[in-house]
Amino acid sequence: MKIVHIADLHLGYRAYNKLDQNGLNIREKDVMKAFQEALDKIAQINPDLIVMAGDIFHRPRPSNFTIYATIKLLQRFRQSCNSPIIMISGNHEAVKSAESGSILSIFETVISKVKVVNETIQEIPVDNLNTSVLCIPHGGLSSIEETSLKPNKDYKYNIMIIHGTYENCPEAVGYGNGSLIKKDDIAQPEWDYIAFGHYHKFKELAPNAYYSGAIERTTTNIWQEAKDQKGLIEFDLDNKVCKFHSLKSPRTVIDIKRINALDLTAEEINQKIAEEVEKIRDLDKSIIRLTIENVDPVSIRSLDYKKIREFKKIAIHFRLNLIKKDSIIKTINANGEPIEKRKGIYDYLEEELEQFELSQGLDMDKFSKLAKEYLEHSIV
Repeated sequence: MKIVHIADLHLGYRAYNKLDQNGLNIREKDVMKAFQEALDKIAQINPDLIVMAGDIFHRPRPSNFTIYATIKLLQRFRQSCNSPIIMISGNHEAVKSAESGSILSIFETVISKVKVVNETIQEIPVDNLNTSVLCIPHGGLSSIEETSLKPNKDYKYNIMIIHGTYENCPEAVGYGNGSLIKKDDIAQPEWDYIAFGHYHKFKELAPNAYYSGAIERTTTNIWQEAKDQKGLIEFDLDNKVCKFHSLKSPRTVIDIKRINALDLTAEEINQKIAEEVEKIRDLDKSIIRLTIENVDPVSIRSLDYKKIREFKKIAIHFRLNLIKKDSIIKTINANGEPIEKRKGIYDYLEEELEQFELSQGLDMDKFSKLAKEYLEHSIV
């Protein structure tokens, strides 16, 4: 038996306020284009079952364009592939109240052979495939510990679909706002396949458990995914063989190697920026970040911002990060490893307090504590 596992579509995602000639957000169209390519690939595979592991939409209330375009693509898909689809909701589809209902439910009405599980843990039998699918949407994660998550022995194949952060995937811990899924709670070895959603990178967790990753770069920090392939998983349940299908349509993201501007003049920095941009073949089709560190504050004021604005106008997105000289500090991370980080507001406060002289009789420790409390209160 062959299944396709896809997740984190984030249809309706928008960014950068770049519009096409019809007034549609270019990044929203990018994601829809990736979805179309994914559906075409699935139709070629023609699996016995399709599982979608959450975050189908980027928002609980997507735009009319997103809803309409999604339905049209699925209707088109149904003309070439009739495989049943089981989808669960992720954290991005979570609604504030049960009365609001989930937008995903519309697919059960307008697309044939679609089953949606929104808020609670639910078992979906697919009798003609001798398969049981246990669905754990994001809203059901809170009840995992009080639910028996065991395969149904009455069926030949048992599949779990779940949306959240798996504790045995260090890269995913702390990623987004997904609840932590403990290994002991899901009896991982007993399942024929576990389809995870939420983490946007393809990741093997076990021979029978995978994150499929997203179909486009839609996280708040797309730079960490700049070189990652996006796509979907084809899995053979009988032979336990996984095949990742990468998509060609995701937008090019370029994170240019950092430039060290120590001792460089503003004119030299301008030249460096121009040289790096000239290396990009399709500037008008790319999302770009250029970070320049150790920049003298005087040089920052003298940069060629007219030219920089031209780059921003041409590119889908051009982000220039300027890090001032002496704004990088050396510290230790949670694992005791030495790292460098950019100074934050609390670091600057510490420096000021070290040089500050109090009037005689005042306690410096109490003064520092009070200053930090005031700062924290003002930020909140």
